[in-house]
Amino acid sequence: MKPIYLSIQQKATGERIRELLLKYGYSVKDIQEVMGFENPQAVYKWLSGKSLPSLDNLLILSKVLHTSIEDILVIDGDITILRKGGTQWIMYGIKQIFGMKEKDHGRWLAWCCEI
Repeated sequence: MKPIYLSIQQKATGERIRELLLKYGYSVKDIQEVMGFENPQAVYKWLSGKSLPSLDNLLILSKVLHTSIEDILVIDGDITILRKGGTQWIMYGIKQIFGMKEKDHGRWLAWCCEI
């Protein structure tokens, strides 16, 4: 079976959460209280796309917003289909794992993607 690679779009997911909050009339303060957070920073980070809710928090959000986790998340298609998008994702992973320098992208790009 061929691997499937998906990518969650953080900014679009934040916008989706914002839309759902508006739809159901919830404020950031409401979500902060439901989550048991001392301050609203985490919720604001979700809405701005700077971070994603943890799996536990996504589950709570899905219950509060009367929807599924999959309907909250905005997900790209299989990024291996998109050569450019797939390459960017692969390069990000290699840089994180191996600490690759920017100047070495071409060499590792050829190694990874056989180009």
